[in-house]
Amino acid sequence: MNQQNTISAAPADTMAERARAIAPLVRAEAQASEELGTMTPKVVQAIKEAGLFWMLLERKVGGAQADMADCMRAWEEIAAADASAGWSLMANSTGTAVPYAYCSEEAVAEIYGGPELPIMAGMLGPGGSAKETDGALHGSGKYRFGSGSLHATWIGAGMFVMDEGGMRKLPDGSPVVRVCWRPASEVTFDNEWNVLGLRGTGSVDYTLEEATIPAGFHHERAVQRGLRDWRLYDIGIPGLACAGHTGVALGLMRRALEEITRIAFGKKRPAYQTVLGDQQVFRHDFAYHEASYHAARDFTLRFYAEIQEYLEAGGELTPAMRARFRQNCIYVHKVAAEVVRFCYTMGGSEALREPSDLGRCMRDMYAATQHIFVDTIAMQDIAVPILAEWREQAAAQ
Repeated sequence: MNQQNTISAAPADTMAERARAIAPLVRAEAQASEELGTMTPKVVQAIKEAGLFWMLLERKVGGAQADMADCMRAWEEIAAADASAGWSLMANSTGTAVPYAYCSEEAVAEIYGGPELPIMAGMLGPGGSAKETDGALHGSGKYRFGSGSLHATWIGAGMFVMDEGGMRKLPDGSPVVRVCWRPASEVTFDNEWNVLGLRGTGSVDYTLEEATIPAGFHHERAVQRGLRDWRLYDIGIPGLACAGHTGVALGLMRRALEEITRIAFGKKRPAYQTVLGDQQVFRHDFAYHEASYHAARDFTLRFYAEIQEYLEAGGELTPAMRARFRQNCIYVHKVAAEVVRFCYTMGGSEALREPSDLGRCMRDMYAATQHIFVDTIAMQDIAVPILAEWREQAAAQ
């Protein structure tokens, strides 16, 4: 193993501790990142030096092979410092695990065997189409929301596979979507990123033109079994994505609660007899929303710890278990949106006037709720296997 291809921090520490150590820098750079439209070079370098981009890679290639609960705490720490940085980190760290988990041994050796570990980004949903020849794909596509792409070294791009008879289908009738991985140098970026919230994520659009993706450098998006030794990868791409998004939502809740606490004991609103923090209705509502944060957080950490333990003991995930990745993600985002809204509303003019950390929390939180993974309409499909599990348990009583 090349000595440069390993994480510099001591192996005994945790990802959360590393994240906490660089959080003050991330917080201090938040406004600059927002103005730049992507994480500043200082923040990117700090995350590299902490090894956080590679926390979901196996140790044998220089990663941390961190527990999912530890990763959750790390995403929460960085997102609490700056949600845009937390969002970029979760996209990069989960994305960097994907080709390692699901591409061929030959592809893994090329991508991860260099003097420096790669950083992945990109949109893994279908934005283009390709035809297959001798295992290689040839195609083009236009992609949106490539979070963390501007400092990535490899880019992922989802493509429909077209055969002579039309779109290739999986056994269940859904279309085949191959996730293709190419060096960032082969991608054309549109650096315009002008949005309401999560302004510092660099979630730019990009184009892949007339690309050839060799066999082994592409894999099915719906894959449910990792090709490496670490059985955590059996959670699949949706499981990794849901985990990352949920970690960011937890961080946003925590930061909003911190900010309203800071404001509450120095602010006296019109018609209030005392400062906000001593007002009875505020105290009641703060206690309720603070409990909501802890409930969502404890649910998440317990869920992912149990899933990892189950997989590493040799278990195979049931449909209900897989449905709960997105169930947890949607639930936590609904809770987080309400907690952040409460904090923003109570912040009054201090949350309204820019620059405002609490105002940024509000913008970032409601940008996060626009992601397809947290669209609540999915709950009706999520409920099907979960209800089936409950019915089976009830029938056994």
